Amino acid sequence: MKGFQELLSHMSAQLDAGTLTLQGAALGMSEYVQGQMACSRVSVWLLEGEAGHRVMRRLAGYDGVTRTPITEPVLLREEEFAAYFEALTQKGVYRCPDTLADPHLAAMRESYLLPHDIRASLDATIGANGTTWAVYCCAQQGSLRDWTPQEVRLLRRFTDAISVRRARRRRREAEAAMLMQRLVNGEGLTAQIDTP
Repeated sequence: MKGFQELLSHMSAQLDAGTLTLQGAALGMSEYVQGQMACSRVSVWLLEGEAGHRVMRRLAGYDGVTRTPITEPVLLREEEFAAYFEALTQKGVYRCPDTLADPHLAAMRESYLLPHDIRASLDATIGANGTTWAVYCCAQQGSLRDWTPQEVRLLRRFTDAISVRRARRRRREAEAAMLMQRLVNGEGLTAQIDTP
């Protein structure tokens, strides 16, 4: 986990400096997680919109079989895949050893699972305070896979680390915006600002 924390810190600094895009960070983290999980591919999906009308948009990923980035855009709409969206966001983790037998994934069999030969998946949400911002998806191609409790915990540790870092960043951004607004309104800096 130390290696992932270091990677996350390094990429966060690059994002802050503007030398790395969010897609580039997602690709780098996907490659790392794919190696740790030893699965066929890992991808990061952004979850956008209001409940009932959400969209999962693939940001980037890494294919461990071909050793290539996954960059082609894909959208999964909640209206089409409601059972999967509900199960994932309710539990925070979606563990599926056989995608073709899973009733929650039935709607995406023909359009997504079969064309990509995804036979097992393990997905975990990234978010905080009841809000989901993104999803990490680990996929096994060509064969079933019974994801172990240790693998589920490992993926959750990765997504929890990202969630904490993103929540802190959002808090800092909100505090900076509030401070800027106070300055614009001429309130000055007379009040003391608490920083963690």
